[in-house]
Amino acid sequence: MKSLLFKITHGGWNAELQLAANHTLEHLAYTILEAVGFEADHAFGFYDDLKNPYRSKERYSLLADEDDESEEGSVQNTLIGEVFQPKKKMIFLFDYGDDWLFLVHCTAEKEEKPFKKPKILSTSGEAPVQYPDHEEES
Repeated sequence: MKSLLFKITHGGWNAELQLAANHTLEHLAYTILEAVGFEADHAFGFYDDLKNPYRSKERYSLLADEDDESEEGSVQNTLIGEVFQPKKKMIFLFDYGDDWLFLVHCTAEKEEKPFKKPKILSTSGEAPVQYPDHEEES
């Protein structure tokens, strides 16, 4: 079974993840959110334009799974092995109101014994805070 390794970056925070190639983009999204410590309470997508995800040609979103007429691909039905190969980068956009942008870089491919659960191999740096306490910012 093939698995893919990913480096996820946001500012000074990063995480190393490993997922089986037959996991979906939705699995990848929830693993990123778990690694960064965010609640999975907003829509999200993966986009190939690293500077402006809204101008992307290759797009997969949770919203597409809810709208049959969407031109974006499904995150629930698209396997990461169909989208990613080593060296490929995409933006993971979480929460279309706050526009949390994470760089998703597929770093390697491995042959492994099958495993079911995505793995968070490591995290480093200070994770962003999803809902900062606005009183502390004043």
